[in-house]
Order: sequence, then C-alpha cells, then structure tokens
Amino acid sequence: VLIYLNDDFHGGHTKFYEPLCERDHDDSAHGGDDGAVIASVKPRAGSILVFPQAISEAAVERARFLWPLHEGSPVTSGTRPKYVIRTDVLFETIVEEEEALPEHEKVLFQHDDAVRNVFLNTSPVLSETFLRHVEPLYNPHMGVENAGPLLYSLVRFAKCRNVVEVGAGYTTLFLLQALKDNDEEMQRVVNLDMEGQLRLLDYPFGTPRLSEWSGSTTNPSSSLLCIDNCEHQRETASGAVGVARTLGLDSYLQFLKGDAFDALDTHFSSVESIDLLWCDFGVGSRMKEYASNVWKYVAPGGFLVCHSTLTNQRTREWLEAVRHRKGVEETGIPDEEYAELSLLEPHKRFQNSMTILQKRVGFSEPLYSEYA
Repeated sequence: VLIYLNDDFHGGHTKFYEPLCERDHDDSAHGGDDGAVIASVKPRAGSILVFPQAISEAAVERARFLWPLHEGSPVTSGTRPKYVIRTDVLFETIVEEEEALPEHEKVLFQHDDAVRNVFLNTSPVLSETFLRHVEPLYNPHMGVENAGPLLYSLVRFAKCRNVVEVGAGYTTLFLLQALKDNDEEMQRVVNLDMEGQLRLLDYPFGTPRLSEWSGSTTNPSSSLLCIDNCEHQRETASGAVGVARTLGLDSYLQFLKGDAFDALDTHFSSVESIDLLWCDFGVGSRMKEYASNVWKYVAPGGFLVCHSTLTNQRTREWLEAVRHRKGVEETGIPDEEYAELSLLEPHKRFQNSMTILQKRVGFSEPLYSEYA
C-alpha cells in the first residue's frame, strides 16, 4: 500500500512492467531489459495505490513470474522530494479447495493430502534442499513422484542434452537438475581426459563422444524446452519457472506457453534434434496424431517418453498398435524405426505408467570390447 503525501514535483511515477511470463525468454532469463511498461501511476496527494506484494522466497519467485513488476521512478524536478507512506496489509489464504465444490464432488478430493504425503519423495538419495523447493509443485493427481527421479536417471544415463517437456511442473526440476549435473560431470571427465588420466586397467576409458562435451562453441549447449498452456485446473507449470530460478537452474530452461500440437512445428527449424521428448499432457486418443507430428524431431537414439499409457483405454489402444507394429497408419510411427519399453507402477490405479520409445533408425550402439 502506497499513500502519496505530496505531488509538487515532476516524475516519481510508480511504473508497472509486464510479468516475466509474458516476456521473451532471452530477456527475462538473462538479465535483459525490464519489459514493456503496462501502467504508470502519477502521484497525487492523498491518493492510495494498492498492489500485490509477495513474501517468502517461493512466493516472491512465483509473483515475479506471474505479476507485473513495479518500481518508483526518479523525481526529475520540484521544490521538495516525493513523500509517501508505505505499509503492508498482510494476509494468508488457506486454500480449502473442497469447500468451493458441490457436496457431491467433495468426495473426489477428500484423500488428496493423505495420498500426497505418502507418495512425496523423501529419499535420502535426493538433496533435502532440492526436495524442499520442488515439494510445492507436487500434486498426486499428476502422478509423477517416481517419474521425476526416473527421468532424471534416464537423462543422466543416456547423457541427453536437448530435452523437450510437454506438460511442465514437478518433473521439470528433475530434468533441469539432470542437465546441470551432466554438464558438471562431463566437464570433470573431459578435464581428466585432457590430463591423460581417464584410464582404467591402464587403458583409455573415454570414448570419441567426449568431443561433444569439449566446450567447443560449435556444439549446442544443454537445454530444456517446456511447453504448457497453463490451463489445467491444477497446473504447476507456472510455479516451476520460479523454483528453477531459485535453484539456479533457469539458464537451462526455455518456457513456451502454447499448444502441444503446434509448438514444435513453430519452434524447431530442423528435424532429429531432440534427445528426449517427455509427453505428459493427457493426449489420450490423439496419441497417434501427436506421435506422427513429433517423431521426426526425435534424434536417432533419442527417446519419446509418454506418461500414463498402460491402464488408460485410449492410450492403451495406441500402445498395443505400437507393440504389434501395425504401421504408421495406426501408430503415427513407422514400425521399423523404434524399440518399445513400458513400465507399470502396480500400486496405483491411474497416472501409473510410462512408455519409452527409442528411435532406432540411423542408430546403433558401438562395440568397444570382447568381454568387459
């Protein structure tokens, strides 16, 4: 709350700039300009200006992303300085979502908190700091408490660099952390190789692919493109950007607010450039159409990973066609181009599975030894 006490000066406007979510990524993520001015309030003695102001680290990061940023512009001339009283109205909102629902719908969400607390990751394998920051993004309706660590491990294991996520939120931070950890690990490996010490049994342990991580400016950097329309009633995509910034992972992140079916066609100018495409947006019976649209962007050896494919009838029909290699007419993917692995979380009724398709065309694993 700002109370203007005088107006006998020039300048001193309170300006509001477009929120980070409405700016170009390059400007908002890399310290560019403040964005476009969307309002400029001229002080008038006795007037009061009220606008939202978040507190707490997590809330401030979310507010910076969703709300207009503000500043007090300099006074350019006048007989005396600008005087204001600045105060705050503090309040806390206790969200009781079920209270806003009709009685017959409250039963649908009555156990959400209990399920959330049981499934939320608390493994000592994961950093307490990391888990504390991603915890607000977890929603049991999304069912990705194990998908996040699995995707982290897949990116780390396969050393994926160019990752796309359709349907952002909890898993976003695991993918970003994996990219950062890969970069740091591979820099250590490359440095050790350059020192001539990357050897086991006194034999070179590295492979020719180390050159991809040599730091050459001709090689693309690791990145995660998140695509989300932020329209799901329980969306966590917008909060993920703020948490990424808090954890120092935002330099790897590009956020694109848009439709999953159109975004890749408008964003990518070349084919076969994605190492891992994580699809988590409830595509259902349109899975054939979506796979047909995006398969060309998956790099040889890369992965198309789809959530909730086994126990959902509509996606299961597509998956069975994939398994029986019924061709591009039924699957959207040429039947000679992929290998398939599907995993079920047997303790959950829905949001409980994952299908991994690896593009095999133009790709084969090398042979380096006879026995080891």
